[in-house]
Amino acid sequence: MFSTWGFNHIGDRITSHLREIYLISVMRQNTAYFDVVGTGEITSVMDQDMKLIQEGISQKMGLLLTGFSGFVTAIVITFMQSWYFASIMLCQPIALILVIGVLGIWLAQTQAKTLAQYSRVDNLAQEVFCAMRDVIAYRSQARYGKKYHNALLRPMSSETRERLIFGLMVASAFTVLHWANGMGLWQADRLFHEGRCTISEALTIIYASSIAGAELGKAMPFVVAITQANNAAGRAFTAIDRVSPIDALSDTGGRISSVQGHIDLENVSFVYPSRPDQLILDRVDLNIPAGKTVALVGPSGSGKSTIFALLERLYLHTSGRILVDHKPIDELNLSWLRSHLGYVSQEVTLFHASIHENIAHGLNTTTRKHLDFAATRQLVIKAAQTAQIHSFIMSLPEDYDTLLGLRGSLLSGGQKQRIAIARAIVSQPPILLLDEATAALDSQSEKEVQEALEAAAMGRTTIVIAHRLSTIRNAAKIIVMSSGRVVEQGTHDELMAKNTLYSDLVRQQALRTDSLIEASRTPKEDPKSQPLPLDQETECSEGGSPEGVTGDAPRKKNAFWSFSSRRSIMFVWNLSKPELLYTLGGLICSVLAGISYPVHSIFFGNGVISIISPQLSTAGHTTRFWALIYLIHGVIVFTMYCARGYFFAISTSQLNLRARASLFKALLQKELSFFGKTEHSTGHLIGFLSSGITKIVGVSGISLGLVLESLAMLITGIVIGWAYGWELAGVATATIPLILISGYLQFSLIEQVQECIRRDSNAVAVANEGISAIRTVAVLGLEKTVVETFCDQSSRDHMRSRWVKFSIAYALTSSLSIFSIALVFWYGGTHLIATGEYTVRQFYICFVAIVGGSQASAAMFSHAPDIAGARSAVEQLKGLMQGSPLQSPNPRQKELLTPSSLVDLSFHDIYFRYPSRLTQLALNNVSLEAPAGRFIALVGASGSGKSSAISLIERFYRAESGQIVLGDKDIDAYEPESYHRYLALVDQDSCLVGEDLRECLQSGDEDVSDDEILAALKSVSLEEFVSSLPSGLGTPVVGNGSNLSGGQRQRVAIAKALLWKPKILLLDEATSALDTVSERAVQDTLKHTKTPRTTIAVAHRLKTIAHADEIFVFDHGCIVERGTHDELMLAKGPYSELARLQNLSSHGN
Repeated sequence: MFSTWGFNHIGDRITSHLREIYLISVMRQNTAYFDVVGTGEITSVMDQDMKLIQEGISQKMGLLLTGFSGFVTAIVITFMQSWYFASIMLCQPIALILVIGVLGIWLAQTQAKTLAQYSRVDNLAQEVFCAMRDVIAYRSQARYGKKYHNALLRPMSSETRERLIFGLMVASAFTVLHWANGMGLWQADRLFHEGRCTISEALTIIYASSIAGAELGKAMPFVVAITQANNAAGRAFTAIDRVSPIDALSDTGGRISSVQGHIDLENVSFVYPSRPDQLILDRVDLNIPAGKTVALVGPSGSGKSTIFALLERLYLHTSGRILVDHKPIDELNLSWLRSHLGYVSQEVTLFHASIHENIAHGLNTTTRKHLDFAATRQLVIKAAQTAQIHSFIMSLPEDYDTLLGLRGSLLSGGQKQRIAIARAIVSQPPILLLDEATAALDSQSEKEVQEALEAAAMGRTTIVIAHRLSTIRNAAKIIVMSSGRVVEQGTHDELMAKNTLYSDLVRQQALRTDSLIEASRTPKEDPKSQPLPLDQETECSEGGSPEGVTGDAPRKKNAFWSFSSRRSIMFVWNLSKPELLYTLGGLICSVLAGISYPVHSIFFGNGVISIISPQLSTAGHTTRFWALIYLIHGVIVFTMYCARGYFFAISTSQLNLRARASLFKALLQKELSFFGKTEHSTGHLIGFLSSGITKIVGVSGISLGLVLESLAMLITGIVIGWAYGWELAGVATATIPLILISGYLQFSLIEQVQECIRRDSNAVAVANEGISAIRTVAVLGLEKTVVETFCDQSSRDHMRSRWVKFSIAYALTSSLSIFSIALVFWYGGTHLIATGEYTVRQFYICFVAIVGGSQASAAMFSHAPDIAGARSAVEQLKGLMQGSPLQSPNPRQKELLTPSSLVDLSFHDIYFRYPSRLTQLALNNVSLEAPAGRFIALVGASGSGKSSAISLIERFYRAESGQIVLGDKDIDAYEPESYHRYLALVDQDSCLVGEDLRECLQSGDEDVSDDEILAALKSVSLEEFVSSLPSGLGTPVVGNGSNLSGGQRQRVAIAKALLWKPKILLLDEATSALDTVSERAVQDTLKHTKTPRTTIAVAHRLKTIAHADEIFVFDHGCIVERGTHDELMLAKGPYSELARLQNLSSHGN
């Protein structure tokens, strides 16, 4: 009992501590590490590998040591009887050790290879789940489902080889045991007749040797678990032992007592480690005065954001020096440096926490610890007011305590960006880095936030990256970059006077509205341009978020935890039907193997009695005959176990493959709202795919085969015992119900333990969120916060009492097994043999058969953890696979295909709320028309409902009431594949999925040629960049395109949309991350394309939609104005005010 409790309790604590150390080590790594090691691989180590380690150092380690100590004890006993005979019998353990050693090394190597291959599969799943909007929009479910299935083939092949090796190991071990018994009888007969040992010594040595072999054999499955744990630990310690060149948790480095904010870059060059052949910065020299605002402008990919990454020390520059207040930044303490930099990234990342917590993350760790909640809240509110987001937050039912959802998905792009700005300025940093900080804001919000940022920038050094040049014209210095070099710098007026690159960019961005504004002084009546009446019964509330922000609706406890074991087994059997013959073959071989063990008791009893007198054995056979029978029996056993290993290797590996692939494909068919729930986060899903699926073998394959083998041993042993001596068999059989009851108790307690272990998935999800946003975590200095949150989620205090109960049940099962052996010896020896009622032959046959059977019944429950874990895993698998997929509410109309020609699209009285924001309308009585072939624009403030309209067109969600019509049919009437072929979406935050650029541009089921891809890239001004790369279209893409700049990634997404050749093109801030030249090229491409299409664009830059055929102005989920650009300018309404705010004028213009 103490052994079981100790190993489980200590193993649980060690694994928990190791998981924490691993996460800390990962948090120490530099950003380049994550460009190579994906989030999926790290999550796999924290979930699957840590569970393997826990199994290997907990109960299975205890069982291995129990088996090994039993083996050693038995060998010692043999030598105490007769060293000569014991030396002969020593060949048995030597042979076993050789077999286990050689095959074990091979097995360990194969397991290490399998784990590494599975980690790459997990990376693929991670990228796909992070890009589900893109996957659904481009109907790429089948493509990525097939890719995932194909990616699984290599690890499945290794896994099959792994199981074959284990089957060969088991077969060889049992064969050695049976051959050793035959050799023992043969040698005992020889030594007995030579007078070199007595019959009692011979029997003791033979039986002790058999026990030694049996103990070693029972320990073999646990050797596999420990080798798996060793390989898993090797992967974990690769990160733990790695010394990061940039360590955010290190206390080394200096500090500056009073930061002025003077920044110098001296001859700085840089290449990304993942692209060592491409120079990103080429001998850049910059001087940024303290307390001034400096702007970086230039084409996408010119190196602007890279400078920010180097200032934050996310990467190490290749050559040159970067100085802050004349001190090299690599000599400064990294955590201190980052705490003095406020950073707003081009791609905003928020966390699944409250708004208060997200903004407070901008405070450095020391400040957070010394301020109480009230003081922190005041700082958060002040920052939110500066970022113009306070009023929106206060309109929410939970105000600052509102949960934002995974990756802040419950907010619109503009709302997220304003919260990110609040987070950056809450600590009042002396240096502020703004990378397209207002790109996702509407004009009014941009103006207000820009004024706030200018006020916040007073007295501090501010570096701004911007494509909207109107936001940086007042900068003290403007630095123009191109191809990684500084090409010109100066003030706005100085650069305009030079009439070079910067002035060209300014002129291209100017939205000339002077004459229109003048004309608007005498507006003419036009019903199309008048504000539309609002619904009097329904209050318009700020909407348009990709999901509601009031938190998840109350959800029921997962129903699939209540399914019975029988239904779980049937579900798995249905899943493995194609390999049913293999499974049945393995089960039959398991039963035969189970029968073979008690049968050898007949050989053993006859062999023992034949040593004394051959005439007393069956048919008067000699000991040599029974030794020969053992030889033949060993060959048969070897064949059965090899066959069983082969059958189960095929069926189990195929089941694992099918379960993983089927679940992945089922998940890809889910509605988008499915992935917004906490329990369906990417971390949870990856964790279940990597570790949960592997547990289902507990109700199929080798675990079930081992249970049947144990039952066959038990039943056969009882039958043989009753056939040769019913009285002794009756006594032994009476103990079996007690063993079964205690074993069942053990099984029940293990299920409770499994329920507790499932809680680890919450902690893994926390780690996954932090690792997937590692850049944000790094710049905010949240490494320790992520670790602390993870530790809180993975608290193990609740496990102690359950381990005690489990240990008692396990000890009871084991002790009752020993009690049955003692009872048989006592009753058989004193009441049956002593009285002459039983012969020695009868006793040994009954004893070996019954004792072997009772031990088998106890061994059966050693697989209880596997079966209990499998049961819960199967129930979860079933629940995930049977959830509601993407489907329209009219499945009988699914055969209807979209029209082959362009048709009109229209909204009729649409009301819509996000599932988790039921108290607020995202769209309120919206009606609009998009005539075939026209360009329609949706404009308005952030969160006004524009993106919600796009999401409804894409059928990501369904309207609460009203109708969206394509042609003359409701869009839900169309078959999904056909409908999505009609559309193409370019999202504001584009996620790329693929191993290289070529694959990232593929979609649907059909591949496009390189010529088509290059033509599409040329249309978005990206062909030259791709051609400059050493591998061209084969250039690796990692982390959903994180190794590309925001503008490059956006242009790849636009090129992908053009390759889709849609009839309706949906652009949600598609050009917000582009520089002026690239934006103009893309706009010209979209405008002058020969392919007729309808375009619906969401935009804040009004210049990009000024030529639209009709513009709809949204406000608080309602359409308040509509018309052409000219009509809306004349109406002097909200649109004309937005246009006025965006007008860029200059002295030189």
